[in-house]
Order: sequence, then C-alpha cells, then structure tokens
Amino acid sequence: MSDIAAEVGLTRPAMHYYFRTKERLFQAVFGDILMSFLPKVSGIITSDVPLEEKIGSIADAYLAILKENPQLPMFLMKEAMRDFEGFVQMALGINISQAGNNVFSAIESEMEAGKIKKVPIIEIFYTFYGLVAMPFLTMPIASHIFGKEQIKELLNERWRTHVVRHMMLLLEP
Repeated sequence: MSDIAAEVGLTRPAMHYYFRTKERLFQAVFGDILMSFLPKVSGIITSDVPLEEKIGSIADAYLAILKENPQLPMFLMKEAMRDFEGFVQMALGINISQAGNNVFSAIESEMEAGKIKKVPIIEIFYTFYGLVAMPFLTMPIASHIFGKEQIKELLNERWRTHVVRHMMLLLEP
C-alpha cells in the first residue's frame, strides 16, 4: 500500500482511508482496467464494419492494455488460483460479468445473423485470450530464449496480424 500511495502521490493514511483494504484497492484498479475496454469491445462487435476490422480493433484494445501492464495476465491467473471465490465476487462487484455477457450476446447475435460462423463461445474465448495473453504469460521464458528485443518487435509489429488471422480462420463464415 505504501508503494502504491507513493506512486500516485498520496499518503498511506489517505490511501487507507479511501480504500480501507487491499482487496478494495485491487477491485478499484482491476475494475478501471477492465471497464476501460470491455464497453469498447461490445461497441466494436455490434458495429457495422467488416469482421476482420472488428477482430483487429478488439485485438488492439487488449494488446494496448497488456503492453502497458505486461504482468496483468499472470497476476490475474495467480489471483484466481489463490482465491477463486473472492476473485469471482470481486468481478461481480465491478459488474464484469454483465459487460462480458453483453459481449457474448453480441457475438451470438452475429452468429445468428450469419455474419460469423457458429462456434461455441468457449472456443472463441480460449482462442482469443490464448493468443492475446500467452505471449505475456511466457515473456520471461521467451525473453531468455529469444531476447527482449525480438519479443518486443513481435508484439509491436506482427502479433496483432497473427491474432486476426487465427480468429478469422475460426470465425469467417
């Protein structure tokens, strides 16, 4: 809490007064990160642009967040493993499930309209999040094997194209 307070320019007592617990601070930070792009994703999915452009825009939104917060996927996995029930309650508390349901509903509507192939939502979820998160989850190992510059170049120049291509193969009618 002291490090966080110093980073944002608050005193520790002010931070404690406002958030009370580490869990509430985590909920606020995590909620801000997720809610900064989940509504965008829903808007992108329901927009009237070609499928490939939608996927690219969604990939851009996620990759931007992960480039700014490369430890986020590992942190989320550790939190979910450490206290799954608490993690779920936190997600419900910041209305993530509603935003996620909106995204899933929009995808299902696109399927029903024949705009994308009918694919189980879980396959879309795992394919997309696997492609987007895995480079960040494996970054320490990959950086050691391939070098940080090569990883940075891949994530900045080519990975988005790779994500879009794989999602198009999965979803294109």
